[in-house]
Amino acid sequence: HREYRVIYMRLQSRMLPATVIVLAAVLLGACATLSPYKDAPRVSLVSIQPQEMGVLEQRFALQLRILNPNDVAIPVNGLSYAVEINDREFAYGVSQQAVDIPAFGEALLDVEVVSNLLNVMQQLQALHGENRNSLAYRLTGKISLANSPASLPFDYSGELTYLPAAGTAPATAE
Repeated sequence: HREYRVIYMRLQSRMLPATVIVLAAVLLGACATLSPYKDAPRVSLVSIQPQEMGVLEQRFALQLRILNPNDVAIPVNGLSYAVEINDREFAYGVSQQAVDIPAFGEALLDVEVVSNLLNVMQQLQALHGENRNSLAYRLTGKISLANSPASLPFDYSGELTYLPAAGTAPATAE
């Protein structure tokens, strides 16, 4: 009996770390499912306008629409985002703008993005010789929540329409 007891104790001491790891993983998974946000917010591009055009860096003003499909408000503390145009990286940015998006509601945010000369040149090369009145875009990023270390990712694609040779009209998104 003594041999069995020694073998049993050795097995227990070897299994304890594995048991603790499995238990921690289960508890963390359970906490992740307790989020009140069942659906990711929909963040879309409303408009884009040039702001500052430097030699190596360009700034654009964006207006974003954040749509909350959940039955609880989303307390936005800030966000980070990137814009692709025609499947190419175009610009990126961050904002500390705080806003509460009501349940089943929406909010408009005015933010800025930064692009560099290389990204702009690649876009111009890709468009050279093409006759278009719209561009495909993709907006990705994450929303930081107030009073929480959690964030909500977003990924939205759409069409950016513009008026050729208008010069003064901003590009609008669909």
